[in-house]
Amino acid sequence: MNRDTSLGGGEPLKKILGRVAGKLDSKFGLKTTIDLLYFFPRRYHQLGELTPFAQLTIGEEQSVIAQIVDSSRRRTHGGKWMLSLKLSDGNNRMDAVFWAKNQYLINWMSAQMQVGQTKLFSGRPSLYRGRLQLSHPSYQEVDDENLDVGNNQQVQAQAMRPEPIYPAKVGLPTWTTQKAIAVLLDELKTIPLPDPLPEDIREERGLLEINEAFEKIHRPQSRKDFAQAQARFRYEEAFILQVALAQRRAELSEDAPCLKKIPGGFSDRVASSLPFTLTAFQSEVLDDISQRLSSPRPMNLLLQGDVGSGKTVVSLLAMLRALDCGRQAIFMAPTEVLVHQHFSTLCALLGELAQPGGFNLRGGEGVPIYRLSSSLPSGEKQRTLAALNQGQAGIFVGTHSLLSNPVAPSCPGIVVIDEQHKFGVKQRDRLRQNETGTAHLLVMTATPIPRSVAMTSFGDLDLLTLKGLPPGRAKVESYRVNSANQSWTQRTWQRAKEEIMAGHRVFVVCPAINPGTEETENGSDNEDERGNVTCLKGARTAGSGQNWGESRVQNENRKIANVSETAAQLKNLPALAGVRIGVLHGQMSAEEKDRAMAYFISGTTPLLVATTVIEVGVDVPEATMMVILDADRFGIAQLHQLRGRIGRGKHGGVCLVWSGVEAQSPAGRRLEAFVNTTDGFELAAIDLRLRESGNILGQNQSGRSSSLKILDLLADEKVISQAQKDAKSLIAGDSQLRKHPYLQAAISRRISEEEQEYLERG
Repeated sequence: MNRDTSLGGGEPLKKILGRVAGKLDSKFGLKTTIDLLYFFPRRYHQLGELTPFAQLTIGEEQSVIAQIVDSSRRRTHGGKWMLSLKLSDGNNRMDAVFWAKNQYLINWMSAQMQVGQTKLFSGRPSLYRGRLQLSHPSYQEVDDENLDVGNNQQVQAQAMRPEPIYPAKVGLPTWTTQKAIAVLLDELKTIPLPDPLPEDIREERGLLEINEAFEKIHRPQSRKDFAQAQARFRYEEAFILQVALAQRRAELSEDAPCLKKIPGGFSDRVASSLPFTLTAFQSEVLDDISQRLSSPRPMNLLLQGDVGSGKTVVSLLAMLRALDCGRQAIFMAPTEVLVHQHFSTLCALLGELAQPGGFNLRGGEGVPIYRLSSSLPSGEKQRTLAALNQGQAGIFVGTHSLLSNPVAPSCPGIVVIDEQHKFGVKQRDRLRQNETGTAHLLVMTATPIPRSVAMTSFGDLDLLTLKGLPPGRAKVESYRVNSANQSWTQRTWQRAKEEIMAGHRVFVVCPAINPGTEETENGSDNEDERGNVTCLKGARTAGSGQNWGESRVQNENRKIANVSETAAQLKNLPALAGVRIGVLHGQMSAEEKDRAMAYFISGTTPLLVATTVIEVGVDVPEATMMVILDADRFGIAQLHQLRGRIGRGKHGGVCLVWSGVEAQSPAGRRLEAFVNTTDGFELAAIDLRLRESGNILGQNQSGRSSSLKILDLLADEKVISQAQKDAKSLIAGDSQLRKHPYLQAAISRRISEEEQEYLERG
């Protein structure tokens, strides 16, 4: 990261802290004084407070304030001595164990840690024989444990003073970091830092000056102190990012093609010939998109709409605006199955105007529409590539093949990406840049990935929500099924038979393809981007064994459900006697996939056992039931996408999620959220809380590698919005920040050039 040390706060830590600086660098990447000052406490401890053990993360170095409730010493079989403590947080217990070669050291440690005392331990929690344990943690006195408050005002103040608890690593406990920061704070008393926040904004928002804020966040005298400091730094972080965004937007050229509305063009003709009336919400969204397409500023829009809300027809009418203006429209989908389905759907919507493969079979003017995927015959592939590379106006529907080297679209007007969570950040940006400028971008999803939710919060990725469902769409009910409950699992397959006898179709979804492996179907997708829960090979989830109804097989150690075994077992169930069962997964050829779906749609095989290959786009109006086995193996976005495959016709649907995990576990809470709502954006917000935002300044689309230090994208929405307004106002009058050199220096320290570029991507 580019760091400016000329304006204060960027001095190397080694000059001030000596050897400790090396630990701070190696453990947390803290190299300069400003790095350490912005290394905020994870939480604060006050008199009488203990650390809830339920909040600890297994395997991660942490600091724990706990009370010793039991102590014992013994000699091990190996000849060493062991001190075993039982710690309490007031509700739960945890072990802490220490070893030494001689009894004298153990006796000394025991004297330092007596029953009834409260200590600050630093270590890495683990599970030993099912019990939470700290192995040989470092420890320190808690200053307030034996305070006699009485009437002594000084002691009272000490008792009420919050104690900062910093992230810990092996060899670097919280108290070492605390002492190092104290050295810097003392330095600031004589050499204060310049404030990156403009004084007028700071005063208008009622925020602390930076030096006072550092003192109060690291050495607070009360809860009010650190609350005020946190408010200041939350706003500062939002403001710096928003100023960087506003600066970059001001510098970007307005080089997008102006896709003006052409009266009587393809867009008008197709809209008037649709076999249905657009909903009010669809019309509203189209009006908004129309204004954006008419502007030279590149559109960067996330269209969120529930599964079946009509996003495809909206995208088609937007793409036709490009054709009306002599430009290309590129539609990218994540799988070949979905490409073929979208191609067919778009052709059907175009009606007589469709010219598949560029061929004009009806005479007159029409819309050339092409497809591109790896499995296409070479002749069709070459015709598509030639049309694309020669700049012929048309609609091009393809997979990742659109990103391959031979593909060089010469005049794209708009790029539409379906199921945007399937593509990486760089992938979503690649097709836009060309010699004729920057194409407009429309990304669509039913459940935005955490990073996209984050970017909408920062105002870079504009959000439109397509509300409601087209007339006639039935409701889908969702329920969780305890896979250990035999009566429930039996009823599942009875209900499946009833649906089939009524002429409907049933999906059964498994996380794996074959037995003997616990790897989820991956293909070319990145699992972090897709939102599913990655399973390590050979891993087990407690209680994940399946109960197969009449077979009465219960086995906690059973591997996760897979397509081949599940299909075989279901064929032998009396409840499904006479039902033909098909299979579908990513290892099948394109022809095999197409044949499997054709049999399913026709009813030849009315029950289809499949992987997540069916999660996007497959439209089967007769599908009314879905059973998701080992549902805890999937993320919220994936579950919602899967559920969207049923209830797409006039009949209602039911989605049953099988799982044996505890209700209060993270996976259990995820499943509970899923069955309680069908609102895609609400589920995305929940997903954001569970998976975190990812790195808005990098490629990670979810996870804990967020570049944000103190800002919470959900809780601090108002702060972010206010910072955005203040940033726009500031940049409007001083885009180069010549009047605000300290703010510019803070941006340079905080955000590298590469990271700034990511702020411009959705």
